[in-house]
Amino acid sequence: MQLKHIFIAAALATALGACSNDAQQAAQEAAAKAKAAADATKAAATQTAQQAQAAATAAQTAVQQAKAGDVSGATASAQQAKDASQAAAASAQQAADTAKQGAKDTKDAADKAVDAAKKDASGH
Repeated sequence: MQLKHIFIAAALATALGACSNDAQQAAQEAAAKAKAAADATKAAATQTAQQAQAAATAAQTAVQQAKAGDVSGATASAQQAKDASQAAAASAQQAADTAKQGAKDTKDAADKAVDAAKKDASGH
């Protein structure tokens, strides 16, 4: 949902590009912030997915080792799965925080662009 807001703000900022230099500059800033936020969120989400995959792989290994009677190996793999799951959870929180901050930064920049466009429209 927050990425949707980022892209809407980027579209708004681009539409404002036809205004004065101040409005154009503010619109470009909003678009740049939207892109940066989307890129940062995508990177954080990719990291989360990789950590979740590592947790799943370790859990599957633990199951296979347990079936084979390798209790110590299964225990070690289960611990790895637990650690990777915790890392994935922390990464997911970071991704959410990144998206939230990106949406805020983009909104602030878009508001600035709108204000600049209003000033331009009123001749100030």
